[in-house]
Amino acid sequence: MRNKVINCILFDFDGVLIDSLPAMEIAWKSVQNKFGISNTFTDYKKYIGLPFKDILKQLNINKKYHEVINEHYSKISSQNKELIKLNPYVNYTLDWLKGNFIKTGIVTSKDKVRTLDLIQYFQLNVEIVVTPDLTEFGKPSSQPILLAAKNLKLNTNEIIFVGDMESDMHCAFNANCHYLHYKNGYQYLYHQMYGGEINSILELIEYIENI
Repeated sequence: MRNKVINCILFDFDGVLIDSLPAMEIAWKSVQNKFGISNTFTDYKKYIGLPFKDILKQLNINKKYHEVINEHYSKISSQNKELIKLNPYVNYTLDWLKGNFIKTGIVTSKDKVRTLDLIQYFQLNVEIVVTPDLTEFGKPSSQPILLAAKNLKLNTNEIIFVGDMESDMHCAFNANCHYLHYKNGYQYLYHQMYGGEINSILELIEYIENI
């Protein structure tokens, strides 16, 4: 029997549980056309993992347009959700975790409405969902993970956060929880300064069994 020190797995959403890049690209190109924005989707991709309005800040887009851009982006993205795919072994792994009494949750920079819609769409069974509207600061701040830990009544050292962006790694580091970088996500880390790595969500099972 494993030494049960891990009682919860928190997942980033985009890039880890789902692949939403095709829908993102369509939505961003629509934003470019509607608002005359020169920043390409390649520019946008560099900041995936940050809350959407923080991405707009990084792209030096005037703050007075953030709300309307956000609304348009969300609308177009939702209209193309059939392009979003669930990553391999996600539901199998979530079921295994539940069967082994390990809590699960999603910590994402995606807005609440689209996140909950996609969780229902893919029928994902998790105990907690943390979206940017729930904290003052999003990733890489520790606040999203700390909020999840508080609501689940856990210490952060009982949690593994699975992410795919540098901001995810720093979020886990700042929260003092364990971190696994999903290498088939959106960002390859050439110099990973914290945590371990997995190539497949399925590898979580072996990782936990060997703790």
